[in-house]
Amino acid sequence: MTSCSASASRKRAAAASAPDVADHDALTGVPEDVVTASRTCSSHIKYEVLKGPLVEFSESSSVEVPTAVLVHGILGSGRNLRGFARKLARENPAWQFVLVDLRCHGGTAVAGLTSDAVNSVDGASEDVLRLLKKLNLFPKMLIGHSFGGKVVMKMVDQFGSKALPRPVQVWVLDTVPGDVEQDPDCGDHPGDLIERLLRFPLPIRSPNVLVKDLMRDGVSFEVASWVATNLSMHPSGLGYCWTFDLQGIKQMYESYKSSDLWSVVEYPPQGLSIDFVKAERSTFRWAGADHHRIESTGASVHVLKNAGHWVHSDNPDGLLRIMQSSFSEP
Repeated sequence: MTSCSASASRKRAAAASAPDVADHDALTGVPEDVVTASRTCSSHIKYEVLKGPLVEFSESSSVEVPTAVLVHGILGSGRNLRGFARKLARENPAWQFVLVDLRCHGGTAVAGLTSDAVNSVDGASEDVLRLLKKLNLFPKMLIGHSFGGKVVMKMVDQFGSKALPRPVQVWVLDTVPGDVEQDPDCGDHPGDLIERLLRFPLPIRSPNVLVKDLMRDGVSFEVASWVATNLSMHPSGLGYCWTFDLQGIKQMYESYKSSDLWSVVEYPPQGLSIDFVKAERSTFRWAGADHHRIESTGASVHVLKNAGHWVHSDNPDGLLRIMQSSFSEP
């Protein structure tokens, strides 16, 4: 495993744990109209809840709150989607938004996860479903970016062609249901980046050294800087190590490339609405056949202009405009 020792990681996790949601004073810096709560537990993945201003300020309520779950991509974490989730919460003040850290990523990797599931799309979807069961939540909407897009499709796939207990809207952001091919004309390929990170000797001298070395290898400044946010001080105090599990992430990425979830799109369970968002400058190859195959099922493919693969950060306002009508549907 390429991350720091489990004991040191857990100490950092305990020190960095968010305050209890009832502790107003401890939420300094969080906009008043969006309330956040986070928990860490070894048997469940790390998560955070952002509540719109009209959601009752309570951990539990007799009123059922419409919930959207946001699932990040490979090498990401829930915090990558936090800015977009806050925007969604302000536009949809009666909703709450659950952001998860998938296995091997973010706070889940730091805290450690007790699970027999494999590092794959299937294993990640099982983790999210287990968390939702613990929280007693049945979300009205699932939003998945890249790898997370396949995770949310897999969550629906458990029902097969049977009817869902309740209607669910699924948004798949810049990925396809089947084989994923990288566009050779685009840089910052996740597979290449994972292999490069695995070759870095630990501890890494500093985040700046990492960024410079990655850029020397052709990685963009934006992506290199983003990767550097996943460094933390080595237990020895001499340099930095990863907060995520790179070997596990490599296994997850291999699963992502080959997972076939066309059945969810072509034979959807009753109650499912599914939409795809394609980035105008996607890192991945969206073959014309895939695009047409999706639309032939009745699902929609929305092209997000002025955006690369990181659609939620490249053009969040455009993405919000595409998605907004689905929040008002019954």
